[in-house]
Amino acid sequence: MKLEWYHPEPPFDPRAEGLLPGVGGFPPSDRHLFLAGYTALCHSLPAGGRALEICGGFGKLAAALAKAVPDAEVIGLDLYAASGSEVDAALAECPGLSYVAGDAFDLGGYPEGHFDLVFGQAALHHLAHDIDGLRDAVLRVIKPGGKLVFVFEPLGHNPWIAAIRAWRFARAELGDESNLFAHQFERLGQGFSRCEVQSFNLLGYPMKAASDRFGAVAEVVQTLDHRLMRWFPGLHRMAANCNLVFTK
Repeated sequence: MKLEWYHPEPPFDPRAEGLLPGVGGFPPSDRHLFLAGYTALCHSLPAGGRALEICGGFGKLAAALAKAVPDAEVIGLDLYAASGSEVDAALAECPGLSYVAGDAFDLGGYPEGHFDLVFGQAALHHLAHDIDGLRDAVLRVIKPGGKLVFVFEPLGHNPWIAAIRAWRFARAELGDESNLFAHQFERLGQGFSRCEVQSFNLLGYPMKAASDRFGAVAEVVQTLDHRLMRWFPGLHRMAANCNLVFTK
């Protein structure tokens, strides 16, 4: 299976805007990344379909997707089931939304081909220590033609960006963080028919400070990123972040 690298540009699905609260606080330089990833989520979940978020944390993104596709069933899975007043309000508003405690590597409680969409946000790089186990677990529960989508993941091919991340992770004592590489996407994609890699932040990392302070700069940087990666396709791997869309 060949990886398909590209840099998405607007227009994005109008429903994607409503999912932005699922990010929490996000810098302007990452706006296009999240809108592209959320567009993939909205397009992958039909009315009446089923979706499973893995490593969903506080459940904000699962709730936002349930609101965007109100006729669908959306399950938010994490080691500890999401709870609290915001979760209670989301459950009351979205009949198709639910939260469960569980392990992304053990989805045996769901039938084969049960979900149209399995997704995660900033999740894959926490699970990359067992790519094969993750692939086998999610591939079994996704329908033929269904999607596996990961939003906002770190790419590690750029040595400069990898060095910045290593310093930041070590300084913050974050032991479970890791960069991701193309060969891991290829392994994860075994059994899938297609893998799209949406690359972002080629120039955004060294220019994030300016981008996040001045919104107009962020738009210029996104345009430059798109042109550079279109003219020189090999630069896609040098980007700082990506979204992944696997099709079974």
